[in-house]
Amino acid sequence: MAARTEIITSLDALEALQPAWAELHGASGGGPFSSMDWMLAWTAAFGSEAVPRIGCVWRDGQLTAALPLGLKREPLWRGGPRLRKLSMLCSNRAGFHDALAVPGHEADAAALLEEMLAARDCDVADLAPMRAAGAFGWMAAAHRGGHLRSRQRQELRAALCRHDDGLDACLARRSRKFRRLLRAGHRALQQREHEILTADRPGGGADRILDGVLALSARKVRLGTGGGSSQRTRVFFEELWRRLSARGRMVLHLLTIDGRPAASSLCAEAGSISYRLALDFDVTHGRVSPGRIMAWRGIETAVARGLKTSNTLRSTQFLDHLGDSYETFHRLRICRRYRRADLWLAVRELLRPVGQKARKLQQLAPRKNSAFFG
Repeated sequence: MAARTEIITSLDALEALQPAWAELHGASGGGPFSSMDWMLAWTAAFGSEAVPRIGCVWRDGQLTAALPLGLKREPLWRGGPRLRKLSMLCSNRAGFHDALAVPGHEADAAALLEEMLAARDCDVADLAPMRAAGAFGWMAAAHRGGHLRSRQRQELRAALCRHDDGLDACLARRSRKFRRLLRAGHRALQQREHEILTADRPGGGADRILDGVLALSARKVRLGTGGGSSQRTRVFFEELWRRLSARGRMVLHLLTIDGRPAASSLCAEAGSISYRLALDFDVTHGRVSPGRIMAWRGIETAVARGLKTSNTLRSTQFLDHLGDSYETFHRLRICRRYRRADLWLAVRELLRPVGQKARKLQQLAPRKNSAFFG
């Protein structure tokens, strides 16, 4: 079947794509960040921060590959040269992206990106952070020769907690220290006036729980995301909840102690995976270990809902206690060889070790001062 490429430049056309996009998203194992609900919630809150360049490949009426990109002029790095950059339609702040392609048609995604670059209305494609599996590898490998040059590096890694064999087996794989602290936290919690509230559908007390989740996040407590710290981000999460909860694909958890929010967890689901978008807690309740209780509560709920894996979307000393394996997210930059973007990216690669050393010295300086004056 011959492939037909379509480049959509209007957000209004997204709505019409929903059935085909949902089919592609499910077939390619995409996460919540590449779903149509996520994109529509993002654009409803933030508008179009870039000129839409949504690439689609069709074969016999089926959408086989898609790249939701946008074009805008911005620095290649902070303080760097301003170039015409093709990047994800939803900002990098919006999550972890996927290159969508039906299994067996990953080459369509690579060909699609090459065609979008051939339009010559952009200098560089800068895609990050993207799941390293699936079509991403095809895009990175397809442009290692010829007139295009690709540069790839790992940006993030995320801990994956497997619970397809049940909750007891999952808990048994956690460290002895984790299990001991979890039990101690629950015992301490029983000595306080508390509620653990959960919502996975609209209506009822869901609005109250969402308000508590966003209020806690806005306080920017340790490990917080600041998701409710501005009106636009609040609108985004409210719209995302409205869309995903109607499909039964989002779960909110809120722990209150003495009538005040103490910890929260916000999870979105795609396929058989629960993705933890936010985990916030108030450190003044450290004896209760509210963050650990909320993290485990999310896993308990995922098991009860028949999901196989929980993706923490982070790798920290705390969250790694939940990890059975890890997933990586990468940055991919592709540009035409020997052009301006290629030159600037080559310069940056040469200067990277210098910048890393400068940042390390900058981080060490406050510690030295504290040790001297302390």
